[in-house]
Amino acid sequence: MDDPRDDIDAWLQERVTPLLPRPGTFEQVRKRARRRKLTQAAIAAGGAAVIVAVAATVPSLVTTQLRPSNAQGPVHSQSATPTAPAAASPTPAASLNGSASPAATPPPAVPPNFAPTSITFVSTGTGWVIGQAGTPGQCGPPNPDICTSLAGTDDGGATWHGIPAPVTGPPDGATGVSGVRSLDGTNGWAFGPQLYATHDGGQTWTRIATHGLRVTDLETVNGVAFAVWARCTGTGPDFAARCTSFSLYATPAGTNSWAPVPGVTGLGPDAGGGGTASPASAQLVLTGSAGYLLAPSGGIYSGPVTAGAGWQPVTGAPGTGCGPPGPAQADGLPASALLAATGTGLVELCAAPAPGQPDGNELRYSADGGRTWVAAGPAPLTGAATSLSGTPAGQVVIATTEGVAVSSNAAGAGSLRWRTVRGASAPGGFTYVGMTTSDQGVAIPADTGLHAVWFTYDGGRHWQASAVR
Repeated sequence: MDDPRDDIDAWLQERVTPLLPRPGTFEQVRKRARRRKLTQAAIAAGGAAVIVAVAATVPSLVTTQLRPSNAQGPVHSQSATPTAPAAASPTPAASLNGSASPAATPPPAVPPNFAPTSITFVSTGTGWVIGQAGTPGQCGPPNPDICTSLAGTDDGGATWHGIPAPVTGPPDGATGVSGVRSLDGTNGWAFGPQLYATHDGGQTWTRIATHGLRVTDLETVNGVAFAVWARCTGTGPDFAARCTSFSLYATPAGTNSWAPVPGVTGLGPDAGGGGTASPASAQLVLTGSAGYLLAPSGGIYSGPVTAGAGWQPVTGAPGTGCGPPGPAQADGLPASALLAATGTGLVELCAAPAPGQPDGNELRYSADGGRTWVAAGPAPLTGAATSLSGTPAGQVVIATTEGVAVSSNAAGAGSLRWRTVRGASAPGGFTYVGMTTSDQGVAIPADTGLHAVWFTYDGGRHWQASAVR
């Protein structure tokens, strides 16, 4: 009997001829391989395109608000050269082939001779400045671009760009504007004596009817704007002169629904309402929790910083101790008494001698919202005080007709001590000083023909001019 393993071995040792594939099989394999590679490349390119598209659609809110493209009024910008906080340099977006995308359109430039009169900051980086520009003495039709102008900064004054402005001129009796305030870079107001509002970062401006009254002061906080509306007869640039009756108005920031604040209407120098023939002034100060009005009588009114809420006289403070604030300066601020808020309380500067007092320039401090006051020492001023401000840390800053004074300690910590200030020098001094933080602040020179504003970035120790050009 044969061994079955012999047959298996013989079969395994035979030469095997493999079967060939069907005609065209190899060509189909090559085609499918090519399609698979193309599909993978398309998916990768599509994913990259989505990433680029998403990155391109992320909005730059501040730039959109402060650099509108469809200006209603004149659009201007300015160039500044202080040692400001450095802004991050944008990195050009790369295309899929590695080349850089085209540069963005540069913002518009400020016209020559920009003469700043007021400034506002909503953060350490974002601010607006208002003034007149172009040919002096020639404003309005047929060329509105040579009148009221606005410039903005996104980097704390290092660079400036144009913002549309209301089509109007400088103060001339009951017409024109000289001041500006912005709540958030979107809602803003131009005032003094007329009132204009924007709710789109300056792209459009609306004139607000004030029914024959002039806006002499305006501040905003917590989504509400407050303004002092006065009955005045001053002419020319002295729009706030000969004012005899004052009322406080307020509106939610996103609307133009201005209404009188209950309890603070028709105030005159006699504090009895209705006004008198004596020229007077008033000043508005807002904090995050309360508002204060230095009334023409010298008393203080206070209330919550919410629209529709009433204010009332501060109990126990029929007067602030300085006496009435007296006639207004050219910008509407009082000439004889000034009020400010610091991070520790209220400060008042008796800029002129009060009745029965031999000297002015005395400071008083209140830790309880104006109910009681204590002496805070004299202010080291050789000129007349024009503006008073405070820092969140409690320091006091004063603008004068000869410079700027800055305290080295906080109000309420005994008699104020004063530090050496460098760089705050300009012919005629300064008309306004304000502190955005305890380190950063800005001042407006009395001589608008200097075409500049002054900045400090170290708490008022050093100041430097920022040219508007």
